[in-house]
Amino acid sequence: MRRFSPLIRVSLGLVTVTCSILVTLDLMGLLPSQKDGIFDSRILLCEKLAVQAAPAIERNDLASVRTALQLVVKQNEDVLSAGLRSSDGRLLVAIEDHREQWIPDRDQRSGAMYVEVPLFKRMKRWGTIEIRFRDLGAGGGLLSLARDPLLRTIALVAILGFFSYLMYMRRTLRHLDPSAVIPSRVQGALDVMTEGVMLVDHTGCIVLANAMLAERLEREAAALLGNLASALPWKIPAAPGPSRKLPWLETIDTGDKTTGMRVLLKTPSGVTRSFMVNAAPVLDGREKPIGAIVTFNDVSDLERKTMELEQALVMLEKSQEEIRLHNEELQVLARRDPLTDVANRRAFMEIHEILFEGARRGGRPLSCIMVDIDHFKLVNDNHGHQMGDQVIIAVAGALKSTVRGSDAVCRYGGEEFCIALTDAPIDGATVVAERIREKIEAPGFADVPVTASLGVTSIAFGADTLLELINQADQALYASKEGGRNRVTRWDQRDAAAG
Repeated sequence: MRRFSPLIRVSLGLVTVTCSILVTLDLMGLLPSQKDGIFDSRILLCEKLAVQAAPAIERNDLASVRTALQLVVKQNEDVLSAGLRSSDGRLLVAIEDHREQWIPDRDQRSGAMYVEVPLFKRMKRWGTIEIRFRDLGAGGGLLSLARDPLLRTIALVAILGFFSYLMYMRRTLRHLDPSAVIPSRVQGALDVMTEGVMLVDHTGCIVLANAMLAERLEREAAALLGNLASALPWKIPAAPGPSRKLPWLETIDTGDKTTGMRVLLKTPSGVTRSFMVNAAPVLDGREKPIGAIVTFNDVSDLERKTMELEQALVMLEKSQEEIRLHNEELQVLARRDPLTDVANRRAFMEIHEILFEGARRGGRPLSCIMVDIDHFKLVNDNHGHQMGDQVIIAVAGALKSTVRGSDAVCRYGGEEFCIALTDAPIDGATVVAERIREKIEAPGFADVPVTASLGVTSIAFGADTLLELINQADQALYASKEGGRNRVTRWDQRDAAAG
């Protein structure tokens, strides 16, 4: 069997009490009597009829009296019949079977059902007007009850009173202090919790709020009670999927727990707080949700620190990337000659040590060319160091443009350069060296006339190390200088060139 809510039961009880009071007052005679009022109205009707009939009696005009009586019977549902009787007992006028209707006992004459009004002519009683009224209880059953003003009043009070009491009680209960039903020890236990706690009823009104929640919301706990929790400025962050209700409303609707929902709220001070909210249903005896208990875990500081940490990690990654790029730049600078942008001696030696060992073990050709700018000191002395730098840059450019991409050029020191030619025999290397010499010697190569001496050697001449190979090329270069400069000398022909 369905049980009515407490509000409906209280409203029905108040209506019952009100109707009982009305019935009691009626039994005590403190309410106006229906019968007295009806009797008085009937007497008044008959007196008016007598006043109207008196002039006609003076004229012996019975037709006018008949007409008046017919109108009274026709216009009044309570009038069953009417008649005019003379003083000697003769019935002069009868309306609606008055002879059968008019049979009063002695104790009923001039009562509520049988009313007699005397008529006088020349100060003597001439006759009587007789009016037969319907019995006050006539009709019986529900019809008579429906005509009873008291019962109609009670029914109207019951219907209107029920809805009025229901609305009034619902509004009144909202303004009652819900904390009055919460034991102080329970409220005290909740107030020491580090999480915010809120209890709402089935409509979402706040029944309980602990001190931590009130503090986080920047409101007084007492001011929260009795208000709709959803009326606070909550905001659910946008998330993929269908939009969700506030967690406690979702729990009340479904009867299921709601956990881990992130909800934001902007406090009166303008601070936006972030809460992880859990809600569990409060069930009645039929396992139906009648409210929810809600916990609020303020994660604002945690999210702020997490954001700061993420920003710090981004800055750290950016710094690491900058350091890596800087280190790579330093590595490049450490391995390149800053003036000519060719490899320096250190980088050249590191790379070609491996190439030299691979070529020697594999029996592949590898040649080396040493290049030295002739009379470079005179260029600096006569034209300045800036011009000297321009000549060095021009020579480096000539070397790079002449050799292959797989070959390596380095500034070995000062005005001296070294070239390693992979997979190149001595004859091919000598041809390359001659092209270099011709390009440097060509008019307009630099702003001042310049030539270069070159020495060429190959791994085929028995060098056991890269350094020994470079020394062979350097000895060939020395032979070119001894032989008059601006020439190319092979290591195996150095003696002939120097002589």
